[in-house]
Amino acid sequence: MVALLLLLPQSLSPGLWRKSKRLLSSDITLSPHPPRRQRAHPHRRCLFSSTVHVLVAFGALVLSGLSCPSVHATSFFPNLSHTHLEEGKALLNRGDLADAIAEFRTAITLQPDNAEAHYNLGYTLGRQGDLDGAIAAYAEAVHLKPGDPAYADAYANLAHALGQKGDIDGAIAAWKEVIRLHPNDTEASANLQLALRKKGDLERVVTAWREAIRLQPNEALAYVGLAATLEQKGDLDGEIAAWRQVMRLNPDDARAHLNLGIALGEKKQLDPEIAAYREAIRLNPDDPEFADAHFTLAYSLAQKGDVEEAIDAWRKAIRLNPSAGSERKRLGLARTELGTLERAVTAWRNKIQENPTDAFAYFELGIALGQKGDLGGEIAAYREAIRLRPNDPNLAEAYHQLGQALAQQGAWREAIEVYHALARIRPDDPRVKRSLGDAHRVLGLTLIENGELSQAIEQLGITLRLDPGDEEAKRALASALLTEHTQRR
Repeated sequence: MVALLLLLPQSLSPGLWRKSKRLLSSDITLSPHPPRRQRAHPHRRCLFSSTVHVLVAFGALVLSGLSCPSVHATSFFPNLSHTHLEEGKALLNRGDLADAIAEFRTAITLQPDNAEAHYNLGYTLGRQGDLDGAIAAYAEAVHLKPGDPAYADAYANLAHALGQKGDIDGAIAAWKEVIRLHPNDTEASANLQLALRKKGDLERVVTAWREAIRLQPNEALAYVGLAATLEQKGDLDGEIAAWRQVMRLNPDDARAHLNLGIALGEKKQLDPEIAAYREAIRLNPDDPEFADAHFTLAYSLAQKGDVEEAIDAWRKAIRLNPSAGSERKRLGLARTELGTLERAVTAWRNKIQENPTDAFAYFELGIALGQKGDLGGEIAAYREAIRLRPNDPNLAEAYHQLGQALAQQGAWREAIEVYHALARIRPDDPRVKRSLGDAHRVLGLTLIENGELSQAIEQLGITLRLDPGDEEAKRALASALLTEHTQRR
């Protein structure tokens, strides 16, 4: 009855899936106003008992001053609200929204308590994008038919329209009416939970999901909503239990396995976490959307010390989604334990020996060497990665790490050159401007210490153009200008 809003997994709205590492797209929002079917009662004929009645009706038409075309039946019976209603439906079905609205309005003028005409007017106005008009029409329809289960769709469409207008309280009230009229409507329950979450009332959302589960204990969708809400509340045990129920009802739901793995990881249950990731990958082995499953598996395997297997998982993730790999500079393949670092360095060198043109392998080798404290080796590895794939946005992180390593080495001019190269391939990266500003400031301070005031002033000026609020650069520049002025005197 209610238009489907949440789908699982092909039928579950992405809004119910996790944010950050979890497969979520964006914040949860109310569904757009859906195209719901207009009400279609059987056509009710209006019969006249005699020819006299027909003549009277026709005479009234003539006296009203209206024209009398012979094409449409409604022209002969303008005082019949139902006839205009049916004509409006026919026009609506043909996509003639403006004329359909005119017919529905005429039906309402002739019979103000025609709830069906109000409903269809609301639907058609909604199709045209007139939310205020749609809300008013739906509200009148349910006002005329209070408690009528046949008008639950009117409440549902009213809820969608109110949600779009930002009236969350009104949407919640309308969804509750749908559920009151149809207690087993899990789709309406899901929409109610979304509205409650939008309002930030997580306790009521949890209560509502549990009630939906009580009514429909085999509805996986309700457990998904419960798991997502419990995750927001920080109830990991409850969330894990809910994801297990989803998998009991739908064992092939790869997203549920992935989310279960992430929750288990937060509980530091490493072996069950890895098993959940493996199952998610088995169910969706080549889906680029599941590159996250490979990445998280790689991280967990590295935590366990299985470096070679972790690298294989990482490479599969890169194959599925090359752009994601460059953002994961701390994949976890090189952890703080020296033994794991040594194994990581050896494993990456072996991968490079197998494929000397693997730029991503050089990039990860640089990460491992940097964590090991081998600054020179780290810089050399990043340079080779960039040489193999120059100006590749997927290797932007290599530029950033190389700039930081050069800065750590004190090679500030070279670091600045690298950051400028990064700015060319990733101009919108907020770190670029910040890193450039830091590099120019430190270079300026170094030049002041060396007595090279003119160059220091130039570098600090660049810093302040990049970040006018840099107080340290302001003080240093003022000091440099004063010193230079004094020396010239």
